[in-house]
Amino acid sequence: MTTAAIDVICPAWNRSEAIRPTIDSVLAQTFDDWRLIVVSDGCTDDTDDVVRSYDDERIQLIRTERHGHPGGPRNIGLAASTAPAIAYLDYDDQWLPEHLAVLRREFEGGARLVATASIGMNAQGEEEYRSHRLNGLWHPELQLLWPLYEPSRVGHVRGLPESVGGWTTDHTGMEDWDLWLRLADAGERFTTVADRTVVMLLRDNSRRHTMTVSHQLTLGTLPDEAACIKLTEAIQAPEVQDELRSCFAEEMLRFYSAKAASGELVMPKGMTTDEALTGMEKFVTDPATPMLRELSFVQEEDHFAVVHPLQCSSDRHAERLRAFLRTHDAGRHGIVRRLIATVSR
Repeated sequence: MTTAAIDVICPAWNRSEAIRPTIDSVLAQTFDDWRLIVVSDGCTDDTDDVVRSYDDERIQLIRTERHGHPGGPRNIGLAASTAPAIAYLDYDDQWLPEHLAVLRREFEGGARLVATASIGMNAQGEEEYRSHRLNGLWHPELQLLWPLYEPSRVGHVRGLPESVGGWTTDHTGMEDWDLWLRLADAGERFTTVADRTVVMLLRDNSRRHTMTVSHQLTLGTLPDEAACIKLTEAIQAPEVQDELRSCFAEEMLRFYSAKAASGELVMPKGMTTDEALTGMEKFVTDPATPMLRELSFVQEEDHFAVVHPLQCSSDRHAERLRAFLRTHDAGRHGIVRRLIATVSR
């Protein structure tokens, strides 16, 4: 088999006929110099037979023992790949016809790690969102904050994951976040584009929604459950929400402005710095955006800890994220500490 320009890696487990739309979306690509490597993760249904039913030599099936986690199958796909560029497609997502053409365009322009924009669809086939252009703002420190980006939106030149140890096989979830963060630490930088080329299936039972949050930033303590209720009510008060929002906007805009001024803020192709900062200001000052509703309370021996839960890929990630928030979210946390002192009296 000749080497393709882009190898597509698709881990699959017990998808049977449901994998057909995913494969069909690859067959529908306007850029056709690809190979699709479907890694069957110990499938026990007829997924393998469905993949084999496609009469196209560009579609390759690799069967492996059950990993129960996409990191292992993706590493197996990488080991089998020979193309100068790699793209990922999760078995419940689909590509619009221009996806590989967009990736190819960026690779030819010198990009090494690319993320496109997306459309989110629910299980009923209804559109729930279109990723905002602000989602294309990227910086290594922003990678600490959010899981930018889903694998189906990402392509990269050959050898990048292997250069930082490959995909994790730990069963903690967020394996994509973990890999992109390690690549950022190694000096790689995302190129982001505004082209919406990926249709993401939104599922309530996806691992990102069901994972246990095991890391946190403690903001203070309260003596009893009654004080916890008072703090919750105080934080939700409209005037406090306004204060939190104003503080958050000031700190975030300061961060984005500094990164833009230094030339380190990645923006989607065609977006100007003024557009990025104006858009971010509108986003962070939107009164419909609730502030710190994620705060929770952890009962300890004789008190309750007030904690800001942190979704993180590792203990080291959590340590770094705490340091970032202590610097760049100090204002909001200071307001919470003031309210803790008030309700504790």
